[in-house]
Amino acid sequence: MPTITILRRDKGKKESYEQTFSFEDKFRGSVVDLLHALNARETLEDASGAPAKRICFECSCETGSCGACAMLVNGTPMLACDAHLPDALRDGMLHLAPLTAFPCVCDLQVDRNVLRERARDAGLWLAGTPHSAEDAFFSECLHCGLCAEACEKYRSGRFDAPCAYTDADLLCGLEDADSARRKALKKSLKKALLCPCKTGECEDVCPRRLPLRQAIKRVGGSLFPF
Repeated sequence: MPTITILRRDKGKKESYEQTFSFEDKFRGSVVDLLHALNARETLEDASGAPAKRICFECSCETGSCGACAMLVNGTPMLACDAHLPDALRDGMLHLAPLTAFPCVCDLQVDRNVLRERARDAGLWLAGTPHSAEDAFFSECLHCGLCAEACEKYRSGRFDAPCAYTDADLLCGLEDADSARRKALKKSLKKALLCPCKTGECEDVCPRRLPLRQAIKRVGGSLFPF
């Protein structure tokens, strides 16, 4: 019988612990579907038969369009609704954990408000209709935080989340060079850290496959032309 192990944390606690649950071989669906199925059990017990609390996680659209269910699936940052069983199993096992780039609220739920707060502080918001199809493409960012999880520079506190630059790139295309918003954005972003990475791991985990490194490069060229 396949098992799912979840790195859990009770709300308001600092300590994490792992708990394993078993489920039917014939189960088919996404990881989100599996979490719903576990929580729907009349009595939730772990694989040893011990009582367990309902699993805390976030989800909304369940179609890969909102980014709410971002987590680590077998160590890989991804949307849980995009991970399907049995393909997601590794030797009959599945491991889930919350994103480490953000504070854990409870179990698999994290607080990603820092992304919105950072965007607010940098003056990042839409100012009108995108000028081109490319601008519209960048505006499809879900702000799910997966790119931040994959970015070592972000987790070390030395770089903004790559997703911030999709908004910055769009704003640079909408605002005049001497606008207050562009000046605020330039003040907020650090020139030396505009493109510190060559691996592109942020693009690999992006659900929309946005060209994040290109956005970072374009923002750098727009705000800090040489």
